[in-house]
Amino acid sequence: MDNFYMSTITPLFFVECLADLEKTIRSKSTPEQLVGSLADRTPESQSSPNVHHMTILKAELSRQFDVTTVYGRVAIAGGDAVQLGDKKGFVFRLSPEAEALERWTRREFLEVERNIARQWRRSLDLVDFDAMVKAVMGELGRWRKPKTLEDAKQIADTVIDYMDPEWLLRFGLNLLGVPEATDWVIEDWIGRRRPPLREHVPYFTFMLTINIFFCLVLPTQLLRNVKASHHVDLAYLYYLPFCSVFTSKDNFHAQIVPLFLGPMQDFVNGIDFKEDLKKLNALYSSLPEEVLKTGLINFAAFPPEDTDFFVTRTWDKYLPPWRAIKAQPQRERDQEEEKRTIEELKALTESPDLQTHDERDIDKISYVKLERSVHVRKGKWFRFSEEQIQRMRDRGEIS
Repeated sequence: MDNFYMSTITPLFFVECLADLEKTIRSKSTPEQLVGSLADRTPESQSSPNVHHMTILKAELSRQFDVTTVYGRVAIAGGDAVQLGDKKGFVFRLSPEAEALERWTRREFLEVERNIARQWRRSLDLVDFDAMVKAVMGELGRWRKPKTLEDAKQIADTVIDYMDPEWLLRFGLNLLGVPEATDWVIEDWIGRRRPPLREHVPYFTFMLTINIFFCLVLPTQLLRNVKASHHVDLAYLYYLPFCSVFTSKDNFHAQIVPLFLGPMQDFVNGIDFKEDLKKLNALYSSLPEEVLKTGLINFAAFPPEDTDFFVTRTWDKYLPPWRAIKAQPQRERDQEEEKRTIEELKALTESPDLQTHDERDIDKISYVKLERSVHVRKGKWFRFSEEQIQRMRDRGEIS
């Protein structure tokens, strides 16, 4: 999975797993071992913790973030604007979320993680769906009972598109937990000549639609066996703009997620997704030993050409040039060129002559560096060749 996909690690996933630290489990394993085993299976090489949805919402409301510029891609926190000479770039060092994720993969759980786990489990005990529905529907007024989940989504869209937009802004900001922003947001919206809310605050609109939809559905029998944890399951939808493929084995997600996907997004059942990974595992496990020693980034740089694989169909849809790139002759790695590139990257991010800049036009940025720690081996698979691993050891990059 980590070889063929760039994974979005939502704060919800991270905290839900950490919440298992507070569980009493009926096995010989400790909670730490349970969470550690989850960490072992979590992608690390091409995964990034996504910025929390409330941080994104507040950034949009203050005109510091435009979700339309990042659709389908993870929203990464931070980024230092650095400049050396005439080259301007951004360096993304480990965020607090990424540092916690690293500790997690090492099975190191600080008290801060344990406190998060306790707070998370307590918060689920406080979920009151009846009160939430009563409060929301009391504000929205009388709407007909939806007949299907698709119908509920359509009603929610109708509310967004036809209710008075100023009222909707005030109602939504209160519902989503940022009432303190109301005066500034209303003033900004009026100052911009009252544009449609879907254009003016698309992420706010997206989150509000999800909440209205849920409150329309809860009083019906369209979702069976509703539990407090569904409040958490629903919040995963807040991160849909930051992925192209959403996968889950949860029936709740299987019913609801497709209703909120765009044309360039897909939902795949978690069971089907795992079956495809098993097929890939079987395919590459059958390769000769001398090929396996070259490492995943070499013998599995591209997915199989056979479209029976889901990963292949996904690359065809989202990365269509990959077949042409694969067909091009691959030149051998030049170790001296690789060394020069590494030295240049170090200078662009560590030189004492670095300055800051305020450029925000991506077309005028020379480079972006994303720092992360990666294990050379994941499960039974080596990511790199023996020669590459030795060179990294010689450079002091791994122990």
